[in-house]
Amino acid sequence: MNYHQVLDTAELGGGNLYALAVTECLQASGQSAPVWIGAPGPAVAEAERRGLTVRRFDQARLRAGKLKTLGQLFHLYRAFRREPGLVHIHSMFNFAMMARVLKPSRMRSVAHVHIEAKPEDYRWAFRTPPDVIVTCAKFLAGQVESVVPAKCRIVAISNAVDTVKFAPGDRKQAKANVQAPSNRPMILMAANLSPHKGQEIAVRALAGLRTLGTDAELWLAGIERGGSSEFTQRLQALVKELNLGERVRFLGQRSDMPELMRAADALVLPSTNEGLPLTLLEAQAIRLPVLAAPTAGIPEIVSHGETGWLFAADDPAGYARQLDELFRNPVTSERVVEKAYANILRSHTMEALMGQLQAVYKEMLVR
Repeated sequence: MNYHQVLDTAELGGGNLYALAVTECLQASGQSAPVWIGAPGPAVAEAERRGLTVRRFDQARLRAGKLKTLGQLFHLYRAFRREPGLVHIHSMFNFAMMARVLKPSRMRSVAHVHIEAKPEDYRWAFRTPPDVIVTCAKFLAGQVESVVPAKCRIVAISNAVDTVKFAPGDRKQAKANVQAPSNRPMILMAANLSPHKGQEIAVRALAGLRTLGTDAELWLAGIERGGSSEFTQRLQALVKELNLGERVRFLGQRSDMPELMRAADALVLPSTNEGLPLTLLEAQAIRLPVLAAPTAGIPEIVSHGETGWLFAADDPAGYARQLDELFRNPVTSERVVEKAYANILRSHTMEALMGQLQAVYKEMLVR
């Protein structure tokens, strides 16, 4: 039995990291779980680093139309016929394109919704429904149910975190390890550089902190997708305009995220488009205070004043005020981070996720 996992892109966003973690768990349990990646890039390197079985397809040709698309679909059809079982596609677009070869190749199919989309996008992607749609948040399950045919089963399985890799540690030592300052707080934002993620709001919140009398740093971990640099340049211009100088660091793609989170004093995510962000779960697993926008499934894991703090995505002053309070009175966050940590251990471990996911797989395969 094969449990094929098809990634969204060749980048390392949250959905792809989720797919790689699932693949790693399946292979560790002795299952055949090839991971399909549509172009060269960081996802290939990360999959190979983890020792995963990588299969390749050409996502550009899949999008091209006409004979090029047909050629890619025939390539996938032959591969799935050779390695039958189940295919779990972590992209609504890739599912929509591949749907026409799944039944002919006798594959059971799971389509995974990792991010909020428009109703018309759900309708287009699932016009030929899979056997099961999995969403990463209850909020998204409700959205999909409102537009997708009732005959398709929809299951919400919350994202999870590797609690061995993302575990609490010595903050002072972590700061030394990543060369973070020991004399001022460090705010971390771990997200690919994109307008919807909210890096501009984070930069403005840092400027607001300075106005309140708190000297801090903002570290931006992530890259701009697609090889573009337009948004990065816009952020750099904003940093210069606000006279923040070396207080904002652009880290690029990092492989030491657990240590960066252990070194940080707070994590922010003022995003306007999400599913259930892994970066928030990872921070909570490390006992790092989190501040985020109440977008999509985020309120399912961040309750204001209980497991983190919620502020509108366009409210840099709100983020600045709360960060100022946290940095001046660190003890005020202790109850919040402990409650968030307990929730991670109770509901968001990889063991919990794989138990739910494998139950879905088993039910599909015995039909």
